[in-house]
Amino acid sequence: MGTTVLEGAHIYAGGPSRTEYAGGQVIIEGNRITGVGGGSAGHQHPDRRIDVSGCLITPGLINTHHHLYQWVTRGLAVDGTLFEWLTKLYPVWANLDEDVTRTAATAALARLARTGCTTSTDHHYVFPHHGGDLLGAEIEAARTVGLRFHPARGSMDLGQSDGGLPPDEVVEDLDSILTASEKAIQAHHDASFDSMLRIARPMLALLRDR
Repeated sequence: MGTTVLEGAHIYAGGPSRTEYAGGQVIIEGNRITGVGGGSAGHQHPDRRIDVSGCLITPGLINTHHHLYQWVTRGLAVDGTLFEWLTKLYPVWANLDEDVTRTAATAALARLARTGCTTSTDHHYVFPHHGGDLLGAEIEAARTVGLRFHPARGSMDLGQSDGGLPPDEVVEDLDSILTASEKAIQAHHDASFDSMLRIARPMLALLRDR
């Protein structure tokens, strides 16, 4: 994959010392950053040298909470209370399928990437009974965009017929939830050191009165 040097930017390296370099450089070998510093005393014969003068380089941001599928319903019921918003949109989300979920996740993750995010999680918990592999669609979107992805296979077990908010067609019984969560880990989790995809601990959303 060769060596790339980014040079000329103002660099905030982070860490406990909050180190900064004016006009510094970042050395990338393959897919790994191997050097950060001031001046141009690093790799002298890179395969590619990119002048990024006038830019700011920082460590990648990490997004720790998201519902990527909701990108496609932005702007709907925005003036409602939380429960009004959910009541309005759950029937819409009950029509999610792989294509819609992939499109929403690609747009949302691309937006994150453009604003400096390099790692994102997602709590996807709406699984219509005939929607297909929605978690797999999100994972495909993350791979396309190029972000490190830590999705959580969420779920709901309380539908409208039992006093909950979501339609019955998007809730699951506990055995199905546990089985699907285990399958998601087996199918997608990559525990390797340089992994770009790890499945977070399964989450269960219980919409019961407290």
